Amino acid sequence: MEFATQAWDLFMSDCLYPFRAVATGVGVVYLLKTVCSTLCFLCPFIKAYVLAPLGIFRPNLKKYGPWAVVTGASEGIGRAYAIQLAKRGLNVVIMSRSREKLEKVADEIKKYGVEVRIIPVDFSSGAEIYPEIKKQLQDLEIGLLVNNVGLSYEHPEFFLDVPADRLRNILEVNCHSMVQMTHLLLPKMVERKKGLVINIASLSAEFPLAMLTVYSASKVFVSFFSDGLMQEYGSKGIVIQCITPGLVSTAMSGIKKPRSDAPSPDTFVTSALNTVGHYHHTAGCIPHVIQVLVFKLWASKFKRMAADSMMKTRAKALKRKEREKKE
Repeated sequence: MEFATQAWDLFMSDCLYPFRAVATGVGVVYLLKTVCSTLCFLCPFIKAYVLAPLGIFRPNLKKYGPWAVVTGASEGIGRAYAIQLAKRGLNVVIMSRSREKLEKVADEIKKYGVEVRIIPVDFSSGAEIYPEIKKQLQDLEIGLLVNNVGLSYEHPEFFLDVPADRLRNILEVNCHSMVQMTHLLLPKMVERKKGLVINIASLSAEFPLAMLTVYSASKVFVSFFSDGLMQEYGSKGIVIQCITPGLVSTAMSGIKKPRSDAPSPDTFVTSALNTVGHYHHTAGCIPHVIQVLVFKLWASKFKRMAADSMMKTRAKALKRKEREKKE
């Protein structure tokens, strides 16, 4: 009996040995893949979000050219980009609707000893505005473009209850302006074999956002446009970056005071600029990176939560309108 048991053990050992070897090999490959994936995630993360703020691996933005153009620069994220770029030594062209607001931002920019030009323009006006924009920019060596200008709903609302002209303006401002401005400035960047285009999308590009459906969809366009353009022109020395911020304390978000999940525009942009060269597609700051990861893990749950939140916000907005009518 003992002999039979030994024989069986030997037989099983001989039969299973190749399978054990294969299993071990698969395990090693999986472990190496996991380690490599972790390192691929951690290396740029550490460079952009840990070391760059300390001055290590901080991107040299002046290498792209002496001038930057920022759309939607009169307030919020656009204003912060314009000021932060000036701090880093770039001359800046700022564009937005309000000349008065642009002049105030220009005064802030001049404190950093750089040149600044203002171009008042309404990006919802359509194609007729771009020949004049091209004329005003043609004598400048522009190495950096920030397509930031954006428009959302007045408040969360059902698609059919949003005025048609508002929907058209959202697409005109959020999508068409980005395409046209990039089409204007990219050719000379390609000629010089260097340039940086930063397109501001939104966390709402990561998943559908009910009650802001057209706005959310427009930001998906920004995301896809950026990723496709990077594949087309990355080999020609051009960097295309898409930023997908979550909530920032701006007039558009309605958040008046910065908080941990909604930083000030200056805090957000300082962090986002440090990601240039490390990420082509990023949320821009650590709190928003965490939000993206969490949302992707529990996407269906957060879609429902977001929809419920939008419904509540809509109800509050409608009540406020009713009160204003009575007053």
